[in-house]
Amino acid sequence: MIIHTLVYRFADSVDASQRREFFTDLEKIARGSGLVTHFGHGPHHRLPVDDHAAGTTANAVAQFACRDLDDLRAFSELPHVHEHIAGWRSRIAYEAAYANHDDLLHVIAPALTKESPMHHTEHTVTVDAPAAIVWDVLVDVEGYARIFPPTEDVKILEESPEHQIARLTVDVNGEVQSWISRRDIDAGRRVIAYRQLENAPMMGYMGGEWRALPIDEHTTQLVLTHDFKPREPEDGLVAGKFTYEQADEMIKAAVERNSVADLGAVKDEAEKLAGEGAAE
Repeated sequence: MIIHTLVYRFADSVDASQRREFFTDLEKIARGSGLVTHFGHGPHHRLPVDDHAAGTTANAVAQFACRDLDDLRAFSELPHVHEHIAGWRSRIAYEAAYANHDDLLHVIAPALTKESPMHHTEHTVTVDAPAAIVWDVLVDVEGYARIFPPTEDVKILEESPEHQIARLTVDVNGEVQSWISRRDIDAGRRVIAYRQLENAPMMGYMGGEWRALPIDEHTTQLVLTHDFKPREPEDGLVAGKFTYEQADEMIKAAVERNSVADLGAVKDEAEKLAGEGAAE
């Protein structure tokens, strides 16, 4: 997170309505750029010592935040930013200074954390099949395209006995989306810990675990957990379409729906395989 702080000294001839118009115009440019995550402005609050200050005393301040210095640099080079400066300097008299700096008081990042809680869910189903068979279904990530109807394709990018990195192509509410997931495999405990390395469009974080826990030699408790939260909004919207609240509700509903479906799909596949094995 990088902060851009602007300090303004407007001439006495600039009235309050002109200042409001100036900052409304600036905020529209900043938020509309897709590069600025937060914007604010306000008056300088005078102190008695200001009457005797040796330097220039501001009468207004603006501040905005970007994700990093590259985004700030890109914003500073936008043509309409320079048009804003040139246009207003031809209309009113003011002086300005600025500084680019980190979030020195650590105010913005904690606020994001407060506004964006991580959700945790846990779903489970009992499978009438040995844990070894259930585990084989879970480890066969390429087979997900066959047993999970929304999954259209799975391509393994990297693999070892302890991990898999795969690109998944999935139909999400009628829209085809793709992301990359890493799966860390603990065969001894029969646990697969997964997380998205390249997130789906609305997702800020997605991870969790598959666990195949033997109840007895013929029955398995299958557990699926999720830890997730939406992507932070840009210009007030997540993925350019939804408010944070809308995205949050949509993702929670999708996790609930898909968890039940995915557990059912693994259960059906494992019980089918167990039945075929018993018939041989």
